Amino acid sequence: MDTLFDTAGRALGEIIFQNRYLDQVTAFWIANNKSWTPYEKYLFADLVEETTRWWRLLNELRIPGLPRYSSLTHGIVAIYLAIHPHGLPIENKISSKTRQRILEKLENLSAVRPLAGSIPDWLDEISFSELGNRWPAELKALNQRPPIVLRTNLIRTNTHELIAWLKREGYQVKRLGNSDAILLTEPANIFRSEAFRLGMFEQQDFSSQQVVPFMKIQPGERVIDACAGNGGKTLHMASLLENKGKIIAMDTAPWKLQELKRRARRAGATNIEIKLIESAKTIKRLHDCADRVLVDAPCSGLGVLKRNPDAKWKLKPETIQELKQTQRQILTKYWHMVKPGGCLIYATCSILPSENEQQVEWFINEMNGQFSLEEEKHLSPAHTGFDGFYMARMKRKY
Repeated sequence: MDTLFDTAGRALGEIIFQNRYLDQVTAFWIANNKSWTPYEKYLFADLVEETTRWWRLLNELRIPGLPRYSSLTHGIVAIYLAIHPHGLPIENKISSKTRQRILEKLENLSAVRPLAGSIPDWLDEISFSELGNRWPAELKALNQRPPIVLRTNLIRTNTHELIAWLKREGYQVKRLGNSDAILLTEPANIFRSEAFRLGMFEQQDFSSQQVVPFMKIQPGERVIDACAGNGGKTLHMASLLENKGKIIAMDTAPWKLQELKRRARRAGATNIEIKLIESAKTIKRLHDCADRVLVDAPCSGLGVLKRNPDAKWKLKPETIQELKQTQRQILTKYWHMVKPGGCLIYATCSILPSENEQQVEWFINEMNGQFSLEEEKHLSPAHTGFDGFYMARMKRKY
């Protein structure tokens, strides 16, 4: 049977060289190692996530004299463990002398931002060109382990009751301010809880939870989630509206909408209509009908790298340019669903101005006075400790 170390090396190879997704690879190997204890599962997931995050830096720390391993990725895992032992019961062939040389090289690399921050040169250059001196702090924040935040489902419970329930189940949690968000203060598999099975919460980062309140939706309004995906923000809308009014959840991917249906059943959300975008006619049938339209646009995801560290190895410069074009195309097509006097809300999980305020400025200029900017909000990982998000609320005048 493969050891945890062996499996981590194989998993890392699948992510880096086979272009597979971190969460899918981690879930696969945990499911196929049923003898692992919950703690071993946690260690494995953490080890794969952190070696993915620090892939470039760990590669730079390969020095002459390292022992031979069965693959490059196994060697990378060994280097990571030499720096962060974690107390794992894994035979580590790296000697204390070699470890000291690795640590010295690590210190020497600390002044080279893209290496120390373990990010591709091109992405570092783009980010610095757009964010300037703010970028180093953002990069540091994006390399932190992501906090686990829950959103209370107000259809099923309230925040006070949910916290009490989770504590009775043995979870360590605390409320974030006066919000409906709950922070998990000790690592645990929250999806094994009875509260999750009963639909009392969803996992959703605190920054992501700011988008729906920012929309300022009111009970009884007709709301469209135009890029709904698997429904994180759709379900938040249903929760805040307490199943009043009507929400139309739209997407171009049928499998995402199927997942949304499953999640909505667990959450008890009954005011959601699912609609697959099959052609331009789907949008045309909804012209001038919604009080609020949310465009949670496809983006680089630069603001959520701490929870999706594999994304930085999959992104390409041309991909970001294509995404910017897609964002403009979506805005150009989807604004028609907002009725006069209603609002269009544009949101991304990027921190690049070219995907955010510059896109909003372009759109408003294109609309020749038909839309005006009511409010915009930037959420910085460096300032909040949570994901990076941008949101803008634009009112249609006529």
